[in-house]
Amino acid sequence: MLLLGLLTTGFAQKILVVENSATLKNFKYNPGDEIILKVKQLDNKLTDEIETMDDTCLVLAVNGVVRLDDIRAIYKENWFVQIVRGFSLLAGVAYFGIDSFNRLINNDSPVILAETAIISGGLVAFSFALEPLHYRRYSMEKKWRLRTIDFSDVRVD
Repeated sequence: MLLLGLLTTGFAQKILVVENSATLKNFKYNPGDEIILKVKQLDNKLTDEIETMDDTCLVLAVNGVVRLDDIRAIYKENWFVQIVRGFSLLAGVAYFGIDSFNRLINNDSPVILAETAIISGGLVAFSFALEPLHYRRYSMEKKWRLRTIDFSDVRVD
């Protein structure tokens, strides 16, 4: 029991929870985490580190205090799209290089085939076409909402 009490006091902190109450999906931010958000007063995205938070606002390292009510959207990086983009770009460049080098050392003519250029160009273009899907947008105006949870208020007796 003493160990449990020490653990809750040792790790007492506030957490920002972004949740969808309809589907029970959520993700969390701790102080020190990087967050990408869009605020009502600005047209561009803010990328900043969370310093601290309370029930009504976030304190960011560079941009200062942002009220939770003023946040229109939060953006999260889509790691799967990033992996596919990287592999697609690498595959396109590697295919072009390997096929051209192979034809060069075998004295084949032409060194660069039209099919090779089309295939490798298509893979590279696919990689750049995935750029708009890099971040997923969670709109606070629709079904997502923000709230903070303060674990320093939790008591273990």
